[in-house]
Amino acid sequence: MTTETELIFSPERTSNSSFHVFSSKKASRRRIAISQPPKPVSCRIYRYFTPAASRIANAVSVSSKTFGVALESPFYTKSTTSTYWDECFEHLECLGRGSFAEVYKVRHKEDNQLYAIKRSLTKFRGKSDRDQKLKEVRFHETLTTHINILKIIHAWEERERLYIQTELCQSNLLEYSAEHQISQPMIWHFLFQISQALVYLHSLYYVHMDVKPENILITNDGILKLCDFGIVHDLRSPSTLAQDGDARYLAFEVLSGTISPAADVFSLGLAALELVSDYDMPVNGDVWTDIRELKLPIEITSVLTDLDLRKLLFRMIHSNYQQRPTAKDVFDSPTIREEICNMISPFAFNQHRHEQTLSSMNSHDSPISHGCRTPTKKPKRPPNYGGYHDEHSDEDLKQLSIHDHSQV
Repeated sequence: MTTETELIFSPERTSNSSFHVFSSKKASRRRIAISQPPKPVSCRIYRYFTPAASRIANAVSVSSKTFGVALESPFYTKSTTSTYWDECFEHLECLGRGSFAEVYKVRHKEDNQLYAIKRSLTKFRGKSDRDQKLKEVRFHETLTTHINILKIIHAWEERERLYIQTELCQSNLLEYSAEHQISQPMIWHFLFQISQALVYLHSLYYVHMDVKPENILITNDGILKLCDFGIVHDLRSPSTLAQDGDARYLAFEVLSGTISPAADVFSLGLAALELVSDYDMPVNGDVWTDIRELKLPIEITSVLTDLDLRKLLFRMIHSNYQQRPTAKDVFDSPTIREEICNMISPFAFNQHRHEQTLSSMNSHDSPISHGCRTPTKKPKRPPNYGGYHDEHSDEDLKQLSIHDHSQV
């Protein structure tokens, strides 16, 4: 059985390990390459639906019992030249785009409210591809009543593409952390909110598989919302196969096919470490492995002055998934129960918090703890390409090595 000492104090990295330099989000915003959408490789969906039926917007919402029902709206003409997406929504801004989908900020013409819509870039490649995409809707609808899970409003398919309409949030934690310093009290609040989402998710025998800052959205009032349920794994499924999430936050045991709620706890812990240290986690390599053996770089450990937070995060990323706390254990942490749960969210974007920020800045106080949108500047560091940087002009950087926890 692993003791507390073995958990917290890990050996130094050996001298023959490759050197790694972490990049700061504020010095170099992470760029996500947009690859070309894959070409269809399966049969056309027309084998399963007639061309006329596929042109009409049909609901795919299971919870509202309108699956397959054609959508109706005073703005929707069902013409052959336009779509429900074009006629019923005002497209205001593209919030993000990946290889398979894009997200837009829109205004619904019927209720004049703002929403976000995730729209597939490619047409269904066949029945199995369509079933896989609709599974995301089914999982999401099951979870959408929880306050810390993004609320789904509606979902439909039209012209062989999937559309998912959700509530609109202000930002995600990846973008937020690129502009703001995340303090240790804020990390406690981050754990307080997202652990609740995971407790609910795991109680339904689901594993998210892709918990990371980019998939955690922030509302105007500072409520954190877990999103993106495209690769959720159902533990009750007879299939033992699961899609891997982002390699930066992936638990080691997932690579060998061991899927459990502990994988989400690991990802949550690693995301917290990245947020509080402000350095990008590696995608692969020696440092990727070292982190999963609890040999953490000094750039990460040096900021963890809160010993209770340090111990909790180290337990969450334990190499043995059976030794990690559950999401409920994280939520039941004394610090969260006694202090954090009674605090106002430090991630709020509202005007009152902004005024607090201006007041604190005028009194030479740091704006960090107020969650303001004012960018903070930090010293530049070498850019991070694929997790490694080959040339080191700063001699001091060469002296950085994996931190010896026994000296902390």
